[in-house]
Amino acid sequence: MQTDKEPLEDYSTQHKKAWEFDAYNFWVRTAGTPAERAEKDKADPRKMLKQHAAYFDSFDGVKVANICGSCGKKAIPMALLGSEVTIFDISEDNKKYAMETADEAGVSINFEVCDILKIDMEKYAGYFDVVFMEGGILHYFHDINEFMSIMHGLLKPGGKLICSDFHPFTKIADILKFGQPTPGYFYSEVFEGEMAHARFYDEEIRRQIPKCKYRKYTISEIINGIIDAGFTLERFYEHPAWEDDKLPGEFTAIARKA
Repeated sequence: MQTDKEPLEDYSTQHKKAWEFDAYNFWVRTAGTPAERAEKDKADPRKMLKQHAAYFDSFDGVKVANICGSCGKKAIPMALLGSEVTIFDISEDNKKYAMETADEAGVSINFEVCDILKIDMEKYAGYFDVVFMEGGILHYFHDINEFMSIMHGLLKPGGKLICSDFHPFTKIADILKFGQPTPGYFYSEVFEGEMAHARFYDEEIRRQIPKCKYRKYTISEIINGIIDAGFTLERFYEHPAWEDDKLPGEFTAIARKA
């Protein structure tokens, strides 16, 4: 729940500022120019999807909603495999990089710059075969039930939710080296912290980057949020941390809209 009762517009606007701070230039520095990135995507799109490719039943002709799809790092490989992909993301800079990369790759993607909680449901309700998210996005939303309800609404009957995110174990240990506080597993307050890319800048610029407001969830809150939204949970996988395979680092939940 949104424990501090802050209006949606306040934290959404703050997140938008953070994710539009030098974002296009950041992607060029870390992922290559759109042309360079497109060549990597075209060379082996399944490889670019990494482990997530295994969670899709198929790609060809499948309508995918890529939630917080960022710079298109997963959307463009899916489009190359034949999917009709729509990215929903809050950043205009992310859109610029994604659309230029898609153009270089010779594929078409849709990109809706919007607050995820304000997706145009008159246009997109029941439209998608798959709702897909990865890379750690749930903590940007302060009400897991509201978020999962919107995900459910985007899907056709029988549609699939693929939710891959950071493991809630990160609430008690900074195992992914993000430098975020670890106040306790059952801590449920909203807290302010750096956006994901801040640690890659020198200290002078780092201090200028707008902060984000996070709400982290327990495993049960995530699972119950999926079930309460009307999904049938099919599988729940846990994955090891990037630098220590003895600890959990990520999870993937697979669910269906009845």
